Amino acid sequence: MTAPVFDLTGGQVVLGGRRILDDVDVRVQAGEFVAVLGANGSGKTTLVRALVGLVPLAAGRLELFGTPLRSFRDWPRLGYVPQRLAVGGGVPATVGEVVASGRTGRVSRLRRFSKDDRRAVTHALEDVGLADRVHDAVATLSGGQQQRVLIARALAGEPEVLVLDEPTAGVDADSQDTLAGALGHLSNAGGSVVLVAHELGPLAGLIGRAVVLSHGRVVSDGPPPQPEGHHADPHHVHLHAHEGLPPQRAGFGLT
Repeated sequence: MTAPVFDLTGGQVVLGGRRILDDVDVRVQAGEFVAVLGANGSGKTTLVRALVGLVPLAAGRLELFGTPLRSFRDWPRLGYVPQRLAVGGGVPATVGEVVASGRTGRVSRLRRFSKDDRRAVTHALEDVGLADRVHDAVATLSGGQQQRVLIARALAGEPEVLVLDEPTAGVDADSQDTLAGALGHLSNAGGSVVLVAHELGPLAGLIGRAVVLSHGRVVSDGPPPQPEGHHADPHHVHLHAHEGLPPQRAGFGLT
């Protein structure tokens, strides 16, 4: 049987003396499309950062593709898209240059950028609808387009699993639809997707499973909750009064 993409048992994360995750068990199998849901401050971002080794575990065990984290070296199998990273960063990089950097893990000092590398970059740009912007400076793009560049950079590495932290937050409706299409292509090709979301929007039809966090613990793991009423609109924008409140007051839900 194929080993899970991620297998976290008893995961605990402590940051700044505060326990962010506590006794978390999460297993993601190859080909799954999983959403990590929960109120603000519930530990969603910390969980996905822990899964890709960016946040250390204070306790517990994590395996990636059946290999303990401390021994895992095959990082090109993973793609990670952070939340709203400023890809421009003051550097006059073009869209093509940023996306090509996603091939870094597959290009060594002994091998130059190849035809396969160029093909992967082109396909990634096509997937996110930015092939016509390849020579444009990233700084000239909208926030939604920059987020699509980040996803294209991860896709260019041809990962087996893609992990994204709130990829649709603050992104316009057209970009959300394009992102859903790109993630759908990866999923249909057998890839795994794990993403943090506050609302599912146009991604709802892709997600087969939801892991719900509250106060750093998993409180539900199963079919994603179904939005009701006007929240069922795939382009509903979440701007409610509980936004930014402590978890104990915000509650959880696709509301």
